[in-house]
Amino acid sequence: MKRRQHTYEQLRKVAKVIYKDRGFCTVIATALIAKVSFGKAYQAMQDNHRKHRQGAFLGDCTDAIESLNCSIDDIKDYCGKTFCQAVKLLPKDKIYLISTRGHVTCVLYGKVQDWVKTNSKKRVRMVYEVTRNF
Repeated sequence: MKRRQHTYEQLRKVAKVIYKDRGFCTVIATALIAKVSFGKAYQAMQDNHRKHRQGAFLGDCTDAIESLNCSIDDIKDYCGKTFCQAVKLLPKDKIYLISTRGHVTCVLYGKVQDWVKTNSKKRVRMVYEVTRNF
């Protein structure tokens, strides 16, 4: 499988213009974490029960990421903190998937890859540490 690191803006443009999709935060997070195109992440999410133009459950997203040869470990230390607190406290040398109410964000090596502002006060529900196995 061809792996290439895309930017959030590139993936968002493909989602809106080509796929005419919405509610695709889990698809973009999957693509960024697994270094695949939006199409491959979209297919992996569809294989894990995501429907077009609808969001997905966090469990479906983690299953899709694992199907793309990555391993996921949950970290309980950051649950209940605000998004900005969690991003500041997370080590900068790893990849994380952060879940807040109604949204999933990817943090690649300390940089938030999403439209969410880094000073967001949304409460973190779950943080996953992702390890690429490729």
